[in-house]
Amino acid sequence: MDLFNSIKKIPQGQLLGCLVLIGLLPVLVTAYLFWSDLDYINSFEYNLENVEELAMRVEKKQISNKATLNEHRNADHFYIDKQLETLTFLEPEVESLKKTAENPHFIEDEPTRKRLNFLTGKQNHLTFSESNVQSTPFFQEVTETLLYPVEINLQDLQKILTVVEGRDLGVFKTPDGRPQLLILDFKIEKKNIREENQVFDLNMKLLKREYP
Repeated sequence: MDLFNSIKKIPQGQLLGCLVLIGLLPVLVTAYLFWSDLDYINSFEYNLENVEELAMRVEKKQISNKATLNEHRNADHFYIDKQLETLTFLEPEVESLKKTAENPHFIEDEPTRKRLNFLTGKQNHLTFSESNVQSTPFFQEVTETLLYPVEINLQDLQKILTVVEGRDLGVFKTPDGRPQLLILDFKIEKKNIREENQVFDLNMKLLKREYP
């Protein structure tokens, strides 16, 4: 009875507002629960997409790793010794100098002789030094650093990149038995030795990786 009298004392406008609020309360609670569930679903779908994307990346990485392993499994341990350190460079200039030197009317001069000796000697051959050898159950890798720069032309550059990268360039074909070779450092600078010939200084560092 007291509660009824208390309610009667509440102004009609306020009482109507309270009733409307009480009536909306279930709707508000339902809406809150709905949006909470929707946020959870969206979050779940987002996480699911992330998981699927991660799974696809992992699968692609595994396929790539298997392809790399299959490609280099039977690599030649002495590939660099046989295919890179035996290359000869600036062959047109060497042939020209030889013809000049072999000419019976040629008066030998010191610069020509030194240049020919340099191009045909060990000084202008690739010579690598091994360091940072690392072994794991899955592969062995070693850093191959060129001991000194060599002089090359553009055709020689194609020849070197074919051997290193394993891609045919121009007339040059990739040799068999290539291990995985990654270029860590590659510097090339143009030299002004002969105006008619483009000559470059080349220096580089490689990572050789072999799989058992």
